[in-house]
Amino acid sequence: MSPYNHLTLKERETILLGLNNGLTQEAIAKSLGRSRSTISREVARNGGWENYSVAEAQTRYEKVREHSRRPRILADDQVCECVVRYIVELHWSPEQIAGRLRHESTPIQISYPTIYRGIYRNNLGVPLRSHGARGIARQLCHRGKTRKVKGTINERRGRFNDAPWIHNRPLSAENRSWFGHWEGDTVRGKTGHSALVTLVDRRSRYLLSVRVSTANASQVENAMVALLSEQPRGRVRTVTPDRGSEFAHYQALSQELAIKVFFPDPHAPQQRGTNENTNGLIREYFPKGTDLDLLSDQDITTFVEQLNNRPRKVLGWKTPAEVYLGKKLHLI
Repeated sequence: MSPYNHLTLKERETILLGLNNGLTQEAIAKSLGRSRSTISREVARNGGWENYSVAEAQTRYEKVREHSRRPRILADDQVCECVVRYIVELHWSPEQIAGRLRHESTPIQISYPTIYRGIYRNNLGVPLRSHGARGIARQLCHRGKTRKVKGTINERRGRFNDAPWIHNRPLSAENRSWFGHWEGDTVRGKTGHSALVTLVDRRSRYLLSVRVSTANASQVENAMVALLSEQPRGRVRTVTPDRGSEFAHYQALSQELAIKVFFPDPHAPQQRGTNENTNGLIREYFPKGTDLDLLSDQDITTFVEQLNNRPRKVLGWKTPAEVYLGKKLHLI
């Protein structure tokens, strides 16, 4: 890195004062701790010894510096609009946007730290609704929220003492080498109202979801059978659901689909991490307490399609739909 420092406005004023007092280049340079050549070049390109102007010298310097910098990529309105649309409408993270643009080798190439800086610098150019509003930062995935820990001394979930153990699950499920190993759970809305049944393929992270009016064992079983029966041949091998009582009909599910069902250890949601992560993404659309009864079937279809077409870092910035269905997504 060059040790050179550009002259400041105060130093230019000192140069002018020295010139007016008849000082030599050496004397002015010594007083500023600069080399004689620095003072000579500064004076020569800004009017000479008789016509040196501090104002003109500083203006010229600032103009040259401005043109020497690489223009900010987010100064391009098209780039900014693209980034805003994928954050606000499709709920992609800055890292997903940057990764997908790089994956497709698009003309727009931007790093995710640049996107974050744009958000916190000027809200990506989007006017704030009110003073103090967080703007687009509020649209980011987790909004800084922390996760609650399940499990207390009064926990009554998962009392399936005779259920197949997750550690007996096939190797192809553990290493994600085959499609068809699903993880299941429910996403509850407002207490006493409807819920979502969610199933996620471990290899592709592809999501299936449908609403049930009540998250009881019978309705959840029927929903899972309906979702999985529609999948292509060879795409339903095992299901690993949560240990909640809504999955108590796992034996009927196993017989209906001719598959094996496995349960994780108590208080070990990380063993179903794919589904847990996906449910967290769903909460971006429907925060806890949302009345799911008010959603239309199209609302549910839309968010499922958006999540299945959201690029994932773990998939090399491909989307779950691309991996599971071979469907190509074009970002731009």
